[in-house]
Amino acid sequence: MLLLLSIGYTNTRNDMYYKFTQLCSYLKEKRVDAAIVESAVGQVNYIKCILKDTEENITFFNECKEFFYAYASNIIYEFISSEYEEKIIKKIVKDSYYYLENKEKTEIIKRCNSLMSGSGTFIAGGLISSISCKNSVIKKIQDYLDNNQEINIEGFVRFRLKNIMSELNVIVDKVVEDYVLEREYSEFIKLLKYFVDIQESKYEIVNIFIKDDSKYQITNEDDLDITDEFFEDFGLDTSGNMSHREDILISALITSSPLKIVIHGFENINFKESIDTLINIFGDRMILCSGCDKCKELVGLFM
Repeated sequence: MLLLLSIGYTNTRNDMYYKFTQLCSYLKEKRVDAAIVESAVGQVNYIKCILKDTEENITFFNECKEFFYAYASNIIYEFISSEYEEKIIKKIVKDSYYYLENKEKTEIIKRCNSLMSGSGTFIAGGLISSISCKNSVIKKIQDYLDNNQEINIEGFVRFRLKNIMSELNVIVDKVVEDYVLEREYSEFIKLLKYFVDIQESKYEIVNIFIKDDSKYQITNEDDLDITDEFFEDFGLDTSGNMSHREDILISALITSSPLKIVIHGFENINFKESIDTLINIFGDRMILCSGCDKCKELVGLFM
C-alpha cells in the first residue's frame, strides 16, 4: 500500500473524513484503487489516504495527482477556516471592537465568516482581502503538500500561517467599516422619513419625466409644467448642465414632500441608487411608471 496523504488534527468532527471519502470515491471512478482510513493516537485524529500499490494504480494516480492534492488542499483549508479563522475573527472583534453591542458583534462575526466562505455580499476591499487571504492559505497548503505526505494541521497553522492574524484584521476592519456606514445610512433615512411625514405636502402628485441624459421635466397633478418652480430654491440648471442633479432632485422632493411621486422614463435613469434612496424615504408614495401615454408624449419633448 502507498501512503498518499496523512492529516493529523485535534478535533472530533468528521467533516474532513466525509469529504476525503468523496474524493476517494471519485478516484475509484477513475480506476484508481484509493481508500481512506481514520485512526486516533491520544487526542490527535488521523485521516490517511492510501493507494493500492500496483503499477497500474500508480500510473492512473499520477494522472490524477494534481487534482488530488488541489482538492485535498481545499478540504484542509475549509477545516482551517472553520476551526481557526472563525476563532481568530471572534477574538479580533472582541478585542478591537469591544465597545459595540453584543448583537452588533454577532452580526459582524457572521458577515466576516460569510465573506470568508464566499457566500457574503460584496464589500469594497473586503471581498478582495478575503479572496487574497483564502488564496494565500491554500497556496501555502499546496506548497507544503508538494514536499510532504503528512501534515499536522495545528502545527501547520501555528508555524506556517503566522500572518493570518494581520490578514483577518484587514477583513474585519473592512466589514466593520461597511456595517457602520450601513447603520449610519439607515439612521439617516429614518430621519428623512420622519421629516417627510411631518412636512405639509406642497403637491398632491409630482410627475418626473427623465430622458437618458437625466434632464428633468416636472408636472403636477393638473399636468402643468412646474419644473422651474420645483427647483427654484436649489438653483438647478434645467438644461441639464449642472452636476449632482440627482442630489438636488432628492432635496427638492424632500422639501416639497408630495403625496405621490411618479417617475416616468425609468429605463433612462442612470442614478439607480438615488431612486433606491427615494423609495426608502417615501415608501408607497413612490411609483415607477412602466410606460404610459404621458411617457411617450412628454419624454419625447426632450428629443
